[in-house]
Amino acid sequence: MLSMSPFVTIVLSLFLTIFVVQFIVIRVVLPQGMSRVVKTLTAALVTFSINTIPLWYMGTDRILDDLPWWHRKFILFPYAIVMVASVLSGVFLLIAWFIRSIRRGLWPGFERTKRDFLGHAARTVAGTSTAVLAYGAYHENQALEISRVTLPYKGLHPDLQGFRIVQVTDIHAGPFISFDRVGEVIATANALKPDLFVLTGDYVNNNTAYIPGCLRLLDDLRAPAGVFGVYGNHDYYTGISAMRAGFSKTHASMLTDSRQRAKGFEGLLNIIGVDDPVRWWARDAQFQDVQGIARLVARDQFNLLLSHRPGIFGVSKDLKVDLTLAGHTHGGQVIVPGVGKRGFSLARLFLTYTNGLYTSDEDSHVRMYVCRGIGTIVAPVRLFCKPEVVEFTLTRG
Repeated sequence: MLSMSPFVTIVLSLFLTIFVVQFIVIRVVLPQGMSRVVKTLTAALVTFSINTIPLWYMGTDRILDDLPWWHRKFILFPYAIVMVASVLSGVFLLIAWFIRSIRRGLWPGFERTKRDFLGHAARTVAGTSTAVLAYGAYHENQALEISRVTLPYKGLHPDLQGFRIVQVTDIHAGPFISFDRVGEVIATANALKPDLFVLTGDYVNNNTAYIPGCLRLLDDLRAPAGVFGVYGNHDYYTGISAMRAGFSKTHASMLTDSRQRAKGFEGLLNIIGVDDPVRWWARDAQFQDVQGIARLVARDQFNLLLSHRPGIFGVSKDLKVDLTLAGHTHGGQVIVPGVGKRGFSLARLFLTYTNGLYTSDEDSHVRMYVCRGIGTIVAPVRLFCKPEVVEFTLTRG
């Protein structure tokens, strides 16, 4: 008897739910003049056709970068957009159905006209959401932003005055991020000519076939003080042994619950790398070995801690780590502007720290920055949340 892991069961259940929602949405938006049988058959055929797209690529060992560019931009991108738009439209229909149920006794005419109302409304929502998602995929997702952050520190060693660090994170090389795109990001980062490069995880989405190409491009990063990195949860999903073997062929120093000195700044800059706990990807990660992390902190140096998960700040701020750099959240991929000083990130539904700079309440010189990263998951869509490379400048003050 074939058994499935709980994770596979959950994923398959979610996809089945999405297929059903897609079918319902497509059936509702079809013209009212069609018979029920024709609408049902048409909706079933369209739903089946749309969802066979991933099977075209799953049945081959070739990666998308071996195929013409339009496979990614004109097949997979639209597929992901339609999937998300279907879910949004389905949620709207559920809300509309709930409102109809409540108002049935208050507005008698609503029952007679509900099909026309739902049909027109569903077409509007599906069309609008598809257009917005397409903008997020083809424009904002491609608009790399360089964020420049100046961080003053009291007692900063004179040799670290003006020291510049560039963070690159969450590349997710795979179906939605091409090697050409990764190459553009690396070229942009190198053009900043920092003193130090840091990498904070999730280099490949989940397919080992993308490891050689992605790491070959990352190996082009160059900085006088070195290139240091940590692994993220997707590096474990991809295969941590393969990731480690790949990075061993690069000049990047990967830290796993360890520390290392920056080249030329020995005794001044202590770089700490904390390994990913892998679990709790959709909530604040729990780091069990707090004492082990504490032993990596050098009290007489500037401490720079690298972690894929921003949940580490609960530990690093108690340890008075000067600067913690993290990723993982992608900024939520969608940020609602105008809510608070950083907007409302979708990641805030699950995580405490989502994007931008955070400061300890007890010591304003203890900080963490959560980078929005480069890649995406679920869909290649970003809204008010552009992909990001961050340049930090340390100053005395």
